[in-house]
Amino acid sequence: MKTILQKMTDEEFDHYLAYFIPDYAKDLSENFMIPLEKAMEESKDLMEQLLPNKQDTEGQLVYNIYSIDEDKTIGVIWYNIQTESNKAYIYHILIKEEFRKKGFATFVLQELEETMKSTGITSMGLNVFGKNPNAYKLYEKLGYQTQSTAMGKRI
Repeated sequence: MKTILQKMTDEEFDHYLAYFIPDYAKDLSENFMIPLEKAMEESKDLMEQLLPNKQDTEGQLVYNIYSIDEDKTIGVIWYNIQTESNKAYIYHILIKEEFRKKGFATFVLQELEETMKSTGITSMGLNVFGKNPNAYKLYEKLGYQTQSTAMGKRI
């Protein structure tokens, strides 16, 4: 299994954000029990804050995941390196539906970990929503540990 992280074109990035913003809003709404319209506002605002210069925003690394074996783009990974804490933070990893359950996410995350280690990064972090048990299992299998738990209840 071999993958390459490739820089996105403007068109690819716009397509990614068109998918990501409502998808993230849906997750915010479901997991934090807020109205979808409010979650959509929060999602848009967050993307404007974190990615003001799109994929060229300094410190934000947003790449297509290209599989050499499949000869296709199979997903996206977005992360940044927090130099002050010597940490890499994964904002999003997405493997396209038809390539899931084939080990790509595991492979890409392990490759990223090795790359980060070789550059002196000492830890990696991410957030996983409570209503995403498959992602939770993957991260746990890779050695990620729960650092906090947010809980909520609809009334």
